[in-house]
Amino acid sequence: DSSDTIMTDFIKQYYGDTNFIPKELLLPMESTDRDLLTEWFTQLKGQHVDVSVPQRGYKIDMIKMAHENAETFLEERRRQWQHQIDKTGGAVKKLAEILDLPRLPERMECFDISHTQGAETVASMVVFEGGKPAKKEYRRFKLKTTQGKPDDFKSMAEIMERRYGNETDWPMPDLIIIDGGKGQLNAALPLIRAVGVTDVPVISLAKRIEEVFVEGQSESIILSHHTPELQLLQQIRDEAHRFAITYHRKLRGKRNLESILDHIEGIGPKRRKALWAHFNSLEAMKEASIDELANVESMNYKTAETLYNFFRMSKVEKQEDLK
Repeated sequence: DSSDTIMTDFIKQYYGDTNFIPKELLLPMESTDRDLLTEWFTQLKGQHVDVSVPQRGYKIDMIKMAHENAETFLEERRRQWQHQIDKTGGAVKKLAEILDLPRLPERMECFDISHTQGAETVASMVVFEGGKPAKKEYRRFKLKTTQGKPDDFKSMAEIMERRYGNETDWPMPDLIIIDGGKGQLNAALPLIRAVGVTDVPVISLAKRIEEVFVEGQSESIILSHHTPELQLLQQIRDEAHRFAITYHRKLRGKRNLESILDHIEGIGPKRRKALWAHFNSLEAMKEASIDELANVESMNYKTAETLYNFFRMSKVEKQEDLK
């Protein structure tokens, strides 16, 4: 369309969605619809609105200033867009080049394992598509084979089997990322290949100096810390760690809550389950009033009062009470 048409359509859309109508509108060019715009603005405002195209004086200077401001704003947006492209799509292309991948890593999956001395062992899988987090694709796993005994190798074997051996309906990634160094990569590779994933490249990212280890290469790749491709790998690694540790803390909090409630008179499995479902954390339960505790399903006022008072005992009093 012509500049005149674009300007006129923009004016109609912009002022059609706002309550503010100016007394005067300065146009940077002549419009064939100028008389219609004047009539339309006047009707909207309820008084005459002047629509003009300045030719000289301070009004033409205002038009020039508006144009310069628009150019400055657009250039800043262009830089922001380019930076975002470099961080995402550009970084994806650069990774494919640096790591000599057979195809662009449009879908990348990264795993992390979290536990406390083997307790509440969980794993996370985060997914990036096109260099951006695809949070609907994230998955978390409560491991079955290593609860109570820290064994990262066995944990990794279970998670690789569950992800790549069992979940055949999920799309396959273009790149698998392991948190760790060469040892972690060499440990994970046979597990991944054993479940039938033979054509997906696997790399690991070691945190100390951010070395990238690639299957089949004895030497690591050191990427500059300022490059978008390393920052992308760091982002997906850190996101996997965050997702895993958040899930681990939630399970650990639930376990701690259940162990405390086991010793309080009047609270059995049914009430314990109801309390956890209602409050979801020990902190929320501690802050609840007696009435709020009593209103939980299957609870009564007496038990709620006992629980409320227990939370407010001193540490010594609690130890005596739990004997």
